[in-house]
Amino acid sequence: QGGFGSAPKFPREPLLFLLLDEAERNNDEETLSAIQTTLDGMARGGIYDQVGGGFHRYSTDNEWLVPHFEKMLYNQAHLGRIYLRAWRLTGNPFFQRVTTQTLDYVLRDMTSPDGAFYSATDADSEGEEGVFFLWNRQQVREVLSESDAQLAIELYDISENGNFEHSNILHLPQSLEEYAEQKEMTMAQLHKRVDIIRKQLYKAREKREHPIRDDKILTAWNGM
Repeated sequence: QGGFGSAPKFPREPLLFLLLDEAERNNDEETLSAIQTTLDGMARGGIYDQVGGGFHRYSTDNEWLVPHFEKMLYNQAHLGRIYLRAWRLTGNPFFQRVTTQTLDYVLRDMTSPDGAFYSATDADSEGEEGVFFLWNRQQVREVLSESDAQLAIELYDISENGNFEHSNILHLPQSLEEYAEQKEMTMAQLHKRVDIIRKQLYKAREKREHPIRDDKILTAWNGM
């Protein structure tokens, strides 16, 4: 699944920066391949907010599926740059999407009226960890059209029994390319459908009780 060591697994961005530097300076394809494995695993996992963009702080398991649901500004600062650089080195459009969605999240949800960036959001809401980010099939069907709900249930592996506390952390068990090929769709068609689904799920999620936001403005993290 990529990453460094066993659970709990943190992105450990300084090491990713170092490996990206090694891959670029020395045209090291083996190192670049290892980086791609890690970046792909994180972005397809639950550590990545598949609806709102941006990364949670770390994963409690080896598969990047179950995160500690806290979101930190410094993770977005580092990982936004890492995925951007990886996209530039590989041309992988998935890395471009993750870069854009992560930075869009910061601009949309973590920016103060004065233009500075807030520090973090908590893991808990309604007295439970992660409940803001969880979905079941009924909730998805209430928000989306029948065809889009079916696509979301398949794409994000939304099961009846759930994968966390009887609900579902959205994740991508297969790549978008693999899903598009399986369904005989073009990538442009799938991206369009996914973007609509994400927008509608985000709009519905905004009506939930939000985790507490830490609105401190930390100079160092803003500088990052």
